[in-house]
Amino acid sequence: MTFPGLRSTVLPALLALGMALSAAAGARAANAADPDWPCVQRLVPNLTAAGVWSGPVPPPGDAWRQVPDVAALVTRITPSAVREEAGLRMIGDFAAPLDAEARRRLLPLVLSGTLAETNQVRGQIIERIGAFARRQRGLADTVQHLTEQLDASGPEAEKPDTAGDAKARQAELQQRVFFATKTFQDAERTLRYMCEVPVRLEARFGAYARALEAALPAPP
Repeated sequence: MTFPGLRSTVLPALLALGMALSAAAGARAANAADPDWPCVQRLVPNLTAAGVWSGPVPPPGDAWRQVPDVAALVTRITPSAVREEAGLRMIGDFAAPLDAEARRRLLPLVLSGTLAETNQVRGQIIERIGAFARRQRGLADTVQHLTEQLDASGPEAEKPDTAGDAKARQAELQQRVFFATKTFQDAERTLRYMCEVPVRLEARFGAYARALEAALPAPP
């Protein structure tokens, strides 16, 4: 069966594919720290509290895990699905009943735990983005290879002695090019969404840090 409308389906899809590949190449060039990074957003592998926290230096390591109330709060506010507004409300509810001494002791622990868990969540997402991008590059190579085969099949279909088989082969290639390109385009939309997540988590951590610092008591 011939796949209808080759010019109106496959060719625009290939044009979109080329644009997507050009954008990905630009993103890789803009991220010299990791040339394979596919996102236009800047790659920040690990967050730090610098620039968003000027309170007491948080205790190192996993000291925050040793305080059940702190660990419970961190567990509630750091999953990627938690919206910033919800996390800020939970931080406010946690800090509200604490006296000044408890705030000075516990809020830096909350910051430490929030930073550690946010980095862990972001790291997993960054790894998935890298794997997804590698899959996309493989799919793009497949589309290019199929397109070259399709281009080469044109003259063959005009030969009388092989026209039937060649046309059937051309129809099959048209379908494969179309669906492979569509798969690539659909995955590109997913990748664009995935690329936004690390940036959103970075912004959310900054908001958490500022809220925690604002809840600290004034220095004596």
